[in-house]
Amino acid sequence: MPTTCPIASPPAHPTFAQDILPALQQSCGARPTSSQTSSCHGDVGAPSHLIFATVPPRTAADVYADLVNATPTNAPPGYLRVAPGDPDHSWILAKITQDEPGGSGYGARMPYGAPDLCAATIQAFRNWIVDEAPP
Repeated sequence: MPTTCPIASPPAHPTFAQDILPALQQSCGARPTSSQTSSCHGDVGAPSHLIFATVPPRTAADVYADLVNATPTNAPPGYLRVAPGDPDHSWILAKITQDEPGGSGYGARMPYGAPDLCAATIQAFRNWIVDEAPP
């Protein structure tokens, strides 16, 4: 079931595999080994959408590659989906912390249609990005 607080206490040094990916899958995507979606970013059949599912043959490394140092399709210039070491230019942080990230025309706060993520989860994402987004 989706949650808005998948990380109740932010680790000082989160990793993608242990902390960030499970939080994305709980809040925004699919169960890790199932094609059943729990919300928007879990449908493995939607190639134009960022997908957090790890249904074979898709792996956690594929999801990581789709996020880290990747240019978003729906952001103002100057952002990467995740800019390692640079939370101010990481689109994922703008999307989970702002009601109109990037201003009008770039979509709504995520997770869409659900309560905002808790402060601890947001801090975990920030810590991960500041730490250079380790896998």
